[in-house]
Amino acid sequence: MARYEQAYEGERRTVHLGVQLTPSERRDLEAAAQKAGARLSQFVRELCLRRSTSGNIVAGTRRNPDAKAVINELTAIGNNLNQLTRHANTSGNMPEARELRDVLDRVKAAIEHVLAL
Repeated sequence: MARYEQAYEGERRTVHLGVQLTPSERRDLEAAAQKAGARLSQFVRELCLRRSTSGNIVAGTRRNPDAKAVINELTAIGNNLNQLTRHANTSGNMPEARELRDVLDRVKAAIEHVLAL
């Protein structure tokens, strides 16, 4: 068990919090802690406290580059749709319903892909 430094005068960690994990989740956390050069308990504690205090994304897109790429693509699609909508409203040139359905189908497929990740 890790010891506090002799000069440490801060609050001692005396409260236990148990978390149930699958064996593969445990291996993933251990590998991430080793890669970060930290003990598992220290690594998990920092992840938990960072999420609650900073609002940074700890898991999800940071661990899954495919999800991050799809989110960026959906953001670009949303921006393009907003621009097209603004142009259609100001110019009065509305695209055909078939074109709108095609775009909507692509957006729905991308969302389904993100949910499956």
